[in-house]
Amino acid sequence: MVPGLVHKRAASFDGTEIAYHVRGDGPAVVLANGLGGTYEAFRHVYAALGDRYKILSWDYRGLYRSGRPRDLATLKVPYHVRDLVMLLDREKVDRALFIGWSMGVQVNFELARRNRRRMAGIVVINGTYGSPFRTAMASRLARYVIPPALTLMKANANLFARASHVALGWNGLIPVMARLGLVSHDVDEDAMRAVADEFRTLDFGIYSDMLRALGAHDARDLLPDLDLPTLIITGDRDLMTPVFTARKMNRMIRGSRLIIVAGGTHYTPVEFPHIIADELHRFLAGITGWNAARPDYPQAAAAHLPTETK
Repeated sequence: MVPGLVHKRAASFDGTEIAYHVRGDGPAVVLANGLGGTYEAFRHVYAALGDRYKILSWDYRGLYRSGRPRDLATLKVPYHVRDLVMLLDREKVDRALFIGWSMGVQVNFELARRNRRRMAGIVVINGTYGSPFRTAMASRLARYVIPPALTLMKANANLFARASHVALGWNGLIPVMARLGLVSHDVDEDAMRAVADEFRTLDFGIYSDMLRALGAHDARDLLPDLDLPTLIITGDRDLMTPVFTARKMNRMIRGSRLIIVAGGTHYTPVEFPHIIADELHRFLAGITGWNAARPDYPQAAAAHLPTETK
């Protein structure tokens, strides 16, 4: 569990209730989740930031503790940005540093398109700028295989829910995922179990619609003119957003810094938290107003691949 969180709810522009979580005071940091987990996937980021920042995260509409929208068209990325802006206003956050994992990367880029003045910087973790179906599994076939699979998931949502409930409750799941290369052998198993416990609550009909909407989103056009401090962290074994997508973002975003974690998969935040913490504090030190003294945190025990800056 992440200590010290205050759990709140607020009605968004269309009345959908959004569950969100706040901790601490100080310069604001916003954590944008992936589709594969709640704030629990950021537990080590919370630990690295300590109590020196006001940290805000939220559950996307239709997922986890947030309400189901009446209009499922509002599962598209721009509507999640509208939810986020509402939360920033409600919490009186004028400007923040935005950290996104997986889907959260695309949400943050879309915010940059619409409301860049509120962003002090962006941290990209295991994500891409958009059109993720084109690059998943580093295969050109993914764009043809994933959409039919999502149609199947939506048509059999109850079956998928029952199957996931069984699979995610199995003690042997994480070791099997490690053998298949889906997670690293270095993964924090307690954190992964917490993520899995939340995932078991999903409505797979909504989840398939959300994935389809995410697959249609593309923000590549704004990257050359982003003009924000940007840190990109990825794993060299990430199958969902392969490392070449991170290299492409690094080339497109002027001044961005790319960190490739040797052995990291799509779940790098719970596999190599010491590297994430070290790079995050180095990044924060260069942003005026967010360069608070770092809390005590163990040194990184795993290796980076060479850092790239463009």
